[in-house]
Amino acid sequence: MSPSNSLFVALASIGACCAASLASNSTLEARYPDAAVETVDVVIVGGGASGANAAVHFHDAGLSLRVVEKQGQLGGMVNSWTNPATNTTYDYGVAAYTNYTGTTAFFDRLGIDYVEPDLDSTTLTTTYADFTTGKPVSYLAPNITDEFAALETFYNVSSQYQDLFLPSYANWPAPEDIPEDLLMPFRDFAAKYNLNATIFLIWSGIGAGRADMLDAPTLYQMQTFGPQTAAAFLGQDPEYVPASHRNQDIYDAVAALLGESVLLNSTVIESIRHSNNRGVELVVQNHSTQSHTIIRAKRLVMAIEPTAANTAHFDLDTTEKSIFDQGKWSVVHTGIISHPALPVNGVIYNLPATAVDGNDYALPEPPFVDYFEYLGENLWQVIVVGWLGFSETAAQALANEGIRLLTAAGTLSASVSNVTDMEIHAWSNHGAMDMRTTAENLRDGFIQRQYALQGHRSTYWTGAAFGNQLSNYLWAYNLEYLVPLVRGSLA
Repeated sequence: MSPSNSLFVALASIGACCAASLASNSTLEARYPDAAVETVDVVIVGGGASGANAAVHFHDAGLSLRVVEKQGQLGGMVNSWTNPATNTTYDYGVAAYTNYTGTTAFFDRLGIDYVEPDLDSTTLTTTYADFTTGKPVSYLAPNITDEFAALETFYNVSSQYQDLFLPSYANWPAPEDIPEDLLMPFRDFAAKYNLNATIFLIWSGIGAGRADMLDAPTLYQMQTFGPQTAAAFLGQDPEYVPASHRNQDIYDAVAALLGESVLLNSTVIESIRHSNNRGVELVVQNHSTQSHTIIRAKRLVMAIEPTAANTAHFDLDTTEKSIFDQGKWSVVHTGIISHPALPVNGVIYNLPATAVDGNDYALPEPPFVDYFEYLGENLWQVIVVGWLGFSETAAQALANEGIRLLTAAGTLSASVSNVTDMEIHAWSNHGAMDMRTTAENLRDGFIQRQYALQGHRSTYWTGAAFGNQLSNYLWAYNLEYLVPLVRGSLA
């Protein structure tokens, strides 16, 4: 196959010839007369894993910048929660970081001491049940030898393709050269390479968050659970966490480094994006004070998922909409809960009743509760998955219904106290995740059209929709692709 790089050569030259000054005839100041006005080189919308990391690179390059983040802290869905009763911290959003390009260097830059995660010696008792009925499922898990042999096969095959889409699609081939392995549904790919014995490992490890893991093109499965993730499960690649065992410390360090460049509790409520890299103008509102700031920037970096809701105030044109409208997103909710019916030192996985007699391809249909897993201290983690628009209220209701059915069926021990709803200690709606499209759209040049948006209307894109959902891949995407592209456009 021969990757078509002409698109990306053209992208690298966008704006290099004409870094015109920002327009000054905007009507924004007239409509927001009390707004502070700031002028910077780069404004980043979204302070999660991708936005915060990109901000550090721009800061270190000497560029002036602002980061607009809707939450009260940077880090997005890293999700660290400390039990006030014991001062024990649980990371229930991001577990650990593999040492992909730039990972340990990023920790070093921030002064974050890191260690390999502690291996919990507690053996959890595993139960499989159909959460739609509450009844046990006689799923026969593969033996570990077969499971790891299949996983190694997956590693070997996926390694052949990873340079096409990790950490970016800069090397993505022309439509006619896309390997068929990447376009076929993952269930067909798994059958082709006899991966049955590792399907559940991939599903329970990270694949459930895709909602339709078996039906989406294999490209998107490899993008999230790729060769390095497989290597980590095989024990061939190390993982790291902050020595504090609190992942939020990474982003607190970023916030300390960037200082007043970060606008927390803030969102963009109006924007003007100019063509030909002539810059952008954003009106940012602080949720707490209701005050406004007008930011004029030479470049806008979007570090949020390009859903209709997220981009509502950015006046997408028909070119942008025609691409993002072809995307499909799943939604993941994760929480730390307590409930008297849940088993101490146990994990309960949700599988349909058909997951028997070696039927490794039987997985729950979205929306679904993925599992309840014991963490310690009478706390459990719950994962709930659905499609875009699956609300926090709906997710929590589904989890409560699962516990009720499991108890009613006798799968969980029943008592008078067990009829209560779960107690929620921490909950996070991860929002739109794992954007994917159809194989037909990929054959029609979807990736090429998507990446041609880089620089369109002075706007550049980072985040999972343009690369990968995992933090360490996002950091590599920024380091190897996005940051050089934006800096080159400013030259």
